[in-house]
Amino acid sequence: APLRLALVLLLAATAVLAKPASKIVGGVPSGEHEFPYQISLQQDRRHFCGGSLISDRFVLTAGHCTGTLISGLTVEAVAGEHDFSAPNKDAQRRVVDEFWVHEDYVVGMVAPNDIAVLRVDRPYELNEFVNLIQLPGKNVLHDGVCVISGWGSVSFGSFPVYPDVLQKAYLPIMDQQQCVTIWEGGPVADSNVCAGTVEGNSGVCSGDSGGPLVLEGPQHKEQVGIVSWGGVPCGGPNNPGVFVRVSYFIDWIEDKLARKD
Repeated sequence: APLRLALVLLLAATAVLAKPASKIVGGVPSGEHEFPYQISLQQDRRHFCGGSLISDRFVLTAGHCTGTLISGLTVEAVAGEHDFSAPNKDAQRRVVDEFWVHEDYVVGMVAPNDIAVLRVDRPYELNEFVNLIQLPGKNVLHDGVCVISGWGSVSFGSFPVYPDVLQKAYLPIMDQQQCVTIWEGGPVADSNVCAGTVEGNSGVCSGDSGGPLVLEGPQHKEQVGIVSWGGVPCGGPNNPGVFVRVSYFIDWIEDKLARKD
């Protein structure tokens, strides 16, 4: 019996292990072109990660979203997308022609430094449907309620249900120490920021991996985080999403933005 109990406990423990996030649970469909900076990373026209447009040729995403690129497959970064099930004349498709993953990130792992910058083969045409998100100042610590957007699973259970329409949800930034305590022993670093509630009643874990967490101020919007990881199953209490803290990596990002050729 003790052995069987140990096995049950082991299975229970593995069920809540962190994994790269791909969910927006308890969100609502976004308005058309509400998030002109939202990028869909696609391989063979299939969406696999989110991203954000930070210049007319550069996309910010998670390091763990680059596995497809590392394996040499062609990846398209699609801007102006809203509903995958409907033809969209406003969408702009570009091929990723260069990418940089943070030197201290171990690809495929739930770990800090989960950040990457992608460059596309030719600039996007910026307009009301396709536009940039502003980066924060260096090392700025944000607080308040942020919006997350993505095409991640909308299912509370273990079986994903993927929407065609871009979803959004609102998440409060969580106190850093509280987040570290909740994910005791988990890889939450100073270079991360957490968002979600202790009650979990917003029912949101996180958006698509690589997608943006954005603070919408009265004057302007700026990107606070990149979706990195969360717990499984989704949306329960004590299960905040863990994001890359963009302000921590401003120098690293700016260095990549200078590499236009």
